[in-house]
Amino acid sequence: MATDILAQAGFSAPDILAPDFGKMGSWLVYFLIAVVVACFIAFGVYLLILHLKFNKKVVLFRKVAQRIIPVATDKGMIQRIGLAGDTWLRTKKFKKILPRPKIEMEKNTYWYYEREDGEWINFNIEDIDRRMKEANSYFVDEDMRLQRLGIQRNLKDRFDKPGFWDKYGVQVVMVIFFLIVTICLVVIFNKMNDLIKALPQLAKALESLANSIASQGSRMVPVSPGPINATGGVL
Repeated sequence: MATDILAQAGFSAPDILAPDFGKMGSWLVYFLIAVVVACFIAFGVYLLILHLKFNKKVVLFRKVAQRIIPVATDKGMIQRIGLAGDTWLRTKKFKKILPRPKIEMEKNTYWYYEREDGEWINFNIEDIDRRMKEANSYFVDEDMRLQRLGIQRNLKDRFDKPGFWDKYGVQVVMVIFFLIVTICLVVIFNKMNDLIKALPQLAKALESLANSIASQGSRMVPVSPGPINATGGVL
């Protein structure tokens, strides 16, 4: 009974009991390719989200050989904690949790100095003028400044002498340009003079051509047809 029903539907018992592994293999390959593509897309979206979240630039300074220099750069994000609206700064590479910085050097850029005890301090460039005034330091004297300007002028006059083309290059180029334009104008005017002189000869040639055509037209005699017979033909 069941075999008759399957036969009427177009299936046979061997087809049901023995599936097509070739088709199953192709569908499995398609499924694996779709899974790999989806993983790549998800990974790309994850990296994009991290890039958008870690949008703060953190520059770390340390004292090296008695000088404070930048030694590292990291990315950071402002992360909200708790339900009271508190936030902190979380760095990406150093994995540090810092209080939210208040001193911003430029848009989304913060400077930190690492103290001897390893604590990171958000800092700014100090006012050099105020610090020198507090230390009762004197600024550059006007006489020293004028003397320095005189020394710079003497060095420039002695070692930084301009060459011929640096000094007279523009004038030479202008003279050459003027000469070229003058020669071109002379040639153009000369050709125009020759053309003006040739105009009377051209007018005479056209006049003679017109007279020749008129004389040829007057010499032409129209040919009259012969007498016509009764049948309409020419005799």
